[in-house]
Amino acid sequence: MVDQNWDDDTDYHQAVGRAWITVAIASCCSLVVIGLVAVAVFVVGIFMALVDALSG
Repeated sequence: MVDQNWDDDTDYHQAVGRAWITVAIASCCSLVVIGLVAVAVFVVGIFMALVDALSG
């Protein structure tokens, strides 16, 4: 970015907009992964409780 020669504010604002879109997409993906991990932990907990109830 040091060698970037911004002709006017239009290019700069477009680059900043793309950066914010990238941050938003990365945040959404992170939230989806965290949600999937939470659901997996919940399902494993239910499965373990079911196995424990059926075996005892």
